Amino acid sequence: MIQLERPRDITALFGDALGVYFRHALVFIALSAAVVVPVHLIVLGIGLEQFTAAYDESPSPAEAAVSTVVEFLVVAPLITAICIHALRAVASGGRPSAGQSFVAGFEAFTPLFFAILLAAAGIVLGLLLLIVPGVYLFVRWFFVPQAVVLERARGPDALARSSAVVQGFWWRTFGLVIVVNLAAALPALLFAAPFTALASSSDRALWSMIGTICAGTVTTPFVALFSTLLFYDLRARRAETTA
Repeated sequence: MIQLERPRDITALFGDALGVYFRHALVFIALSAAVVVPVHLIVLGIGLEQFTAAYDESPSPAEAAVSTVVEFLVVAPLITAICIHALRAVASGGRPSAGQSFVAGFEAFTPLFFAILLAAAGIVLGLLLLIVPGVYLFVRWFFVPQAVVLERARGPDALARSSAVVQGFWWRTFGLVIVVNLAAALPALLFAAPFTALASSSDRALWSMIGTICAGTVTTPFVALFSTLLFYDLRARRAETTA
């Protein structure tokens, strides 16, 4: 059992996120795989023809952009929505149900997708305006999935709610977002490295795709759990400052 609505320092954020993840690793990995595998098989395997293509160590900007867009708009938000429901089950003293968490996450996908799409449009526009505004908006709107799932916010309201939670804690959020993504990047590279080497030696992009799937399946749930605990942390800190 874990208390969600409380402030946490960086040690507690990592400790609680890792604790929940490892105690229920099979559930979180299965839930993540249920999203990552079909999406990547369709987008990378069929769309980018990696089932049959030769391995390219330097993919084109267009190919890289497709993968990034799909990850930002579909994979990460959907896994986050699913993990939020699983985390709440753990917080209530139970075990996360893969079936219930999966269904609940998918039920939130439509409003979540449109809110994320709005955020993406603003972030891209900000990046085009000397990059810094895009980075600023990315942090302000980082908690759109939590706002949609936990607070039932929709569309622009989800962006506004995420901004309200971050208000006054932008630098803290920015730093922790960087740290958690760097922390996830190392195991992702370790998981993908053998497949990348195999893809290079066999000249088959298929192995690189498998490495991408394995790395994303394992690391994305941890980032989702950490981000959700950070959302609760910031909400608790804001409540303390306004009490």
